[in-house]
Amino acid sequence: MKYELIARGHRLEAIGAHSGWRIRMSTLAADSATDSWPVTVHVRGSESEDEVKVDVPLRHHPSAAAALDFGYECATLWIDALDHRRD
Repeated sequence: MKYELIARGHRLEAIGAHSGWRIRMSTLAADSATDSWPVTVHVRGSESEDEVKVDVPLRHHPSAAAALDFGYECATLWIDALDHRRD
């Protein structure tokens, strides 16, 4: 599993990791008007650093799993791009 799920009321949160970075994603219960699951993504290099918000393209996700998988993919691309710039 890429990440661990945590339910917090209407919000579903997932914590994962990639290349030493912690990834935190969050989605809310589907909006009944659009039937979509929005996702927000934050990453952190270490516990002593502040989280950084990752810009995620606005998409309509049919389920919480699809939203979180998309968020995880965006986070890993962001991390890999940052690591590549440091080389």
